[in-house]
Amino acid sequence: MFRLAATAAVFALAASCASAPVRRVGERRADDPTWLKAGEQQVRFVGALELPAHVGIERSGFERFWAWLTGADEAHALARPFGVAVDPTGRIAVTDPGARTVRLYDPAAGRERELKDGVAVPLAAAFIGQLLVVADGERATLVAFDVDTGAPAQVPWQLPTFTRPTGLAFDGPRRRLFVVDAGQHLVHVVSTAGAAPTTLGQRGEANGEFNFPTHVAVDSRGHLFVSDSLNFRVQHFDEGLAFVRALGGLGDSLGDLPRAKGVTVDPAGTVWVVDGSADVVQGFDSTGELVGIFGGSGVEPGRFWLPAGLTSDATGRLYVADTWNGRVQVFVIEPAPKSKPPESAQGVTP
Repeated sequence: MFRLAATAAVFALAASCASAPVRRVGERRADDPTWLKAGEQQVRFVGALELPAHVGIERSGFERFWAWLTGADEAHALARPFGVAVDPTGRIAVTDPGARTVRLYDPAAGRERELKDGVAVPLAAAFIGQLLVVADGERATLVAFDVDTGAPAQVPWQLPTFTRPTGLAFDGPRRRLFVVDAGQHLVHVVSTAGAAPTTLGQRGEANGEFNFPTHVAVDSRGHLFVSDSLNFRVQHFDEGLAFVRALGGLGDSLGDLPRAKGVTVDPAGTVWVVDGSADVVQGFDSTGELVGIFGGSGVEPGRFWLPAGLTSDATGRLYVADTWNGRVQVFVIEPAPKSKPPESAQGVTP
């Protein structure tokens, strides 16, 4: 009789665990924080990725119960995410140097993979056709995986010698992969069409020179944006890699970038930059003017603790690697309400 009651209690607990609500990334809630952006728009928090269930990768009720009972969920949780990449099919790759692994989420297939083979300290990732390419800062190399099987793959292009690769961006139409090398204070331009690699920049403070660059992004025009971290700016280069302008500067005012990290360009052309010193993300228009800022220090939804990588997808969603909060937070840009926004939506001051 006792065994039957215990069994019933276990299955009741399993059922309660299975029915516990899980917020999926993209779900809007009335109390989600928002921040104003120029142009009658606002930035809204729409969820955070910590576990596969947060992007709709579900397990059975018993599997969820067993994970809860044994602590197996911890093995699927992000530790210290640093970089994030999204492909056109909705796959999400997160580099997690804290766990010395890369997590590849495929919501459409309902599958998550942990990619560890040949990986020591993964810092950045980029989808290139059938490959997921990863920059390994400790091994000073690029490693690759098949995006469907998760199996290790050969990097099929001629590579230069790296010192500490920290950022990746792929310019598909022009078949070139940009690799930021913080140790060499430059950007390598790797051809995926068979040409020899070239470089952009050298150490220095002048336009086109870098001082410990970290992250990189490329837009649909082939324009390049490099986080020149210890020059406290993001440098913008045109399709031919000629210098256009610098964003930010050293200071503590809005628009300054004392700790420029992740950078991306959304489909509307806004350049978004992580400022690690104030735990915020700042947005700049095509002329370099500040048009929005969101975040702030904290553990609450929409706030950050030493954020790093940043990317955007084809729909305009922004994905921020919130490193010391152990999550990737997701935001959308949407029309601002006509009425006065709540006090929490008035923005933040670094």
